[in-house]
Amino acid sequence: MTRLLVAGEEGKQMETSLRNGETLSIVSARKGNYEDKKSPAGSLDDVLTWLGWMGPYQRLQCFLLMLPIIDSAMHSISFIFIGKFVDHRCAPFSEWIPETVGGHSFSNFTSAKSNGGLVVDAKRCTITVTNNSGEIFSGACPNGYTYFEPQERSFVSEWNLVCDEEALSDASQTVMAVGAMVGAFLFTAMADKLGRKPVYVVSHILLLVSAAATAFAPDLMTFMALRFVLGALQQGVNLTSWILMIELIPTLKRDWPSRVSNFVWPSGLLLLGLVCFLCRDLSWRYTELVLASFSCYSLIQWCLLDESLRWLTVKGRTGEVERIIMKAAKRNGVKPAEVLEKYKFGEPVSTSTDLPTTSDLININGEKISIKETTKIALDKNDSALLEDPQPDPGLSAFVSNKHILLVTVIICYLWLVDSLSYVILTITSDSLTKDFYLGYLLSILVEMPAACVFWLLVSRVKRRTWIVGAHLIAGTTLALSVVLSNVPGAERISGIDVIVPVLSLLAKFGTTVAFNLLWLYTPELFPTTIRTTGLGLASVVSKLAGMAAPFARTLSRHYPWAPGAVLSGLCLTVPLLIQLMPETYGRDLPQTVAEMESWLSQKSRKTKEKTTKKDGYEILTFEED
Repeated sequence: MTRLLVAGEEGKQMETSLRNGETLSIVSARKGNYEDKKSPAGSLDDVLTWLGWMGPYQRLQCFLLMLPIIDSAMHSISFIFIGKFVDHRCAPFSEWIPETVGGHSFSNFTSAKSNGGLVVDAKRCTITVTNNSGEIFSGACPNGYTYFEPQERSFVSEWNLVCDEEALSDASQTVMAVGAMVGAFLFTAMADKLGRKPVYVVSHILLLVSAAATAFAPDLMTFMALRFVLGALQQGVNLTSWILMIELIPTLKRDWPSRVSNFVWPSGLLLLGLVCFLCRDLSWRYTELVLASFSCYSLIQWCLLDESLRWLTVKGRTGEVERIIMKAAKRNGVKPAEVLEKYKFGEPVSTSTDLPTTSDLININGEKISIKETTKIALDKNDSALLEDPQPDPGLSAFVSNKHILLVTVIICYLWLVDSLSYVILTITSDSLTKDFYLGYLLSILVEMPAACVFWLLVSRVKRRTWIVGAHLIAGTTLALSVVLSNVPGAERISGIDVIVPVLSLLAKFGTTVAFNLLWLYTPELFPTTIRTTGLGLASVVSKLAGMAAPFARTLSRHYPWAPGAVLSGLCLTVPLLIQLMPETYGRDLPQTVAEMESWLSQKSRKTKEKTTKKDGYEILTFEED
C-alpha cells in the first residue's frame, strides 16, 4: 500500500491512502482537522475554543473541580499523622492487684521490688523479670503499654496497635487502598454510563459523611470499614472531577489542568501538615473532623457544575449540549447564536478558508483528481461510521478486543503501578530524612513544588514519551545511588554522607513526582471519550495495588534496609524500555470513539518508509509500508 500526504502551495495538507489506484480514506489533516458538517461532535474542540478556553465560565468550573484535589491529598496521607507511631514501653505490674509472673505470685509488686526481690527490665514489646536466683519471666507485655504521649493522639496508641499488632496500623491504609481500587473501577464505569456530574457530586457528599463518621469509630473494625468506604468514594470524586476538567479544555490547552493541579496537590499535603501540626496536642478524632470539614462545599456543587459536553455529545444529548453552550457563551461574553451555529455546522476556524477547491488537482496514476472530490470519496467509502448516530458503549470489552489497545492498557497500568508505589513509599518514609518528624515530611512535600514548576515550563514543549523516560531515569539512578551509599560498608566515612543520602532521596521523589504528574495528563489522552473514565479508572485500580503494599515498606526496611530502594530503582529503570511501545499523544485531539483509537494505534504499528517528491505544484510525501 502507498499512502500520500498532499501539501498545497499555501500550506493546506491532506493525507490519503491508495491501493490499486483507488482512493480509500483520508487519515488526518494537518493545520487543523477536516470536519464533516453532519458531525457536530467532530467540531466540539473548536466550539470549546470559540467559547474562550478560560473565560469566567471555565474558571469557575475548573476551580470547583480543583478543590477536591486538596481533599484527596489530605485523606490519602492523613494516616501518617492520625496513625503515627507513639513511643512506648511495657506497662509496670499493678501495685495492688496480685500478679502471677512465671509461676510466682506477688501480692504487692512494688514492695517486692523495693526489697530486692525483683528486677524488672521493661522494653517496648517485652518485659523481663529477674530475682536473686536469675530470670523468672521474659515475654510480651502482660499488663499493656505505657505511652510517652497522651494515648488519644493516635489511633495506634488508642487501640494498642503496637508490637505484635503493629501490622494492623499499616493494614488500615491497605484497606483504604483496596477501597480505592474498588472505587476506581466502580465509579469510573458508572461515570461513563450515567454521566460525570452525578457520580462526582454524589460521591463527594458521601465522602464528607464517611470522613466525619470515621472520627466517631468506636473500634478498629469500624474504623477500617469506614476507611474502605472513604477510599472508594475518594476515587469517585478524584477521577471523575479530573475527567470533567480534561473534557472541558480544548486540545491545545489540555495540559493546563495538569499544570495547575501539580501545585494544588502538594499544597493540599502542606495544608494537611499544617492542620496536623496545629492539632498535634488534640485527639486524632478532632483532627479527622477538621479534615472532613474541607469537603463541606460539596453540598452546593450540584447547582454550580455542568455535565461534560464531550460525554453529552457522544450520548447524542444535543439539547443539553446546546443549553450548556449558551450558558457558557453568555458568561464569557460570546454571542450564543454564533457559537451554536458553528457547533451545529462544524465550521473549523483555522481550516475553513484553507480547504482545497475544485481547481486543486493532483495527478495520480495518470489521472487528475480533485482533492476536494477525493475528500468526499474518502468519507463516503470508509469514514461513514464517523457520521452515524452514537453507538452503545463498548464497555470493558474494548480493552481486550484489539491487541494494540490491550498493549497500551497493560503498559499504562504498569506505569501507574511503578509511579504510585514509588511516590507513596517515598512520602510515608519521609520521617527518616531528618530526626524531626514534621521537618522530614515538610522537605518531602516541598520538593514537589519544583517538580510542578518543571512540569509547567516543559509540558507544552517536550513530548510525553521523552518526558516519561527522563523522569524515570532520574528516579531510578538516584534511588540506586542512595541504596549503595546507605548500605555499602565504609560509605559512612564519605564526607557529608548525612546530607548526600537525603538529597538523593529527595531527587528520587522529584523524578517520581514529575512522572506521576504526567500520567494524569497522558492517560486520558490515550483513551476515547466512550471509555476514557473507565480507562483512567482501570489504570488507577492497578495503582492501588501499590497503595496496598506500600505501607509495609517500613517493616521491610527494618529487616532489609536496602530492599525498598533497590526494588523501586529496578522498577523505574524498566519504564524507559516499555514506553517505546506506546503512542505519542502530544498535540493530538482527544479520540472520541474506540474505532478512532483502533485506527490511530494501527497506523502507529505500521512500519513505513518516507519519500518526498514534487508534482503539479504539490509536495507529495509517500509512505511505503514494509
